[in-house]
Amino acid sequence: MEIEIMETPIRFSLNGKSSIAQNDRIAEVGLKLMDELWKIVKDSGTATTGINHWVYLPDGRMFVGIELLPNTPAPEELEPLQFELLRYLKHLHVGPYQALPEKWKTLKDKLIARGEIIGSPSLEVYGHHCDDPAKLETTILIGLQRKRT
Repeated sequence: MEIEIMETPIRFSLNGKSSIAQNDRIAEVGLKLMDELWKIVKDSGTATTGINHWVYLPDGRMFVGIELLPNTPAPEELEPLQFELLRYLKHLHVGPYQALPEKWKTLKDKLIARGEIIGSPSLEVYGHHCDDPAKLETTILIGLQRKRT
């Protein structure tokens, strides 16, 4: 499995819904937030990229959001979240969503073995859905602390 450490900052400007999600309820809470988010987006006719972002924040907080198309106002019911990752692991997971928890564990174990310190936030960026679970693409971005020089 390839580990790619990126040092080119990446910035996110998302709108969505957040909640507390304990480790064993991430999928349940994330799906609930995603359902709420997409109901608001569809009911309001808001123009988006259509790409889901599941953001893992400190203290068990989770944010599920989307990027709006340029010059698109956000519905009042959605929360804004802006952040930048300065240094992070980037990994493309191809396969079923059910395999993501094990993939996260493997990636975190590899980072720790390399002496990396995991920071926050981390997130999953979901590619457009397809009917074959083996071909689903999810980009995993794990925030890392800067290396001391």
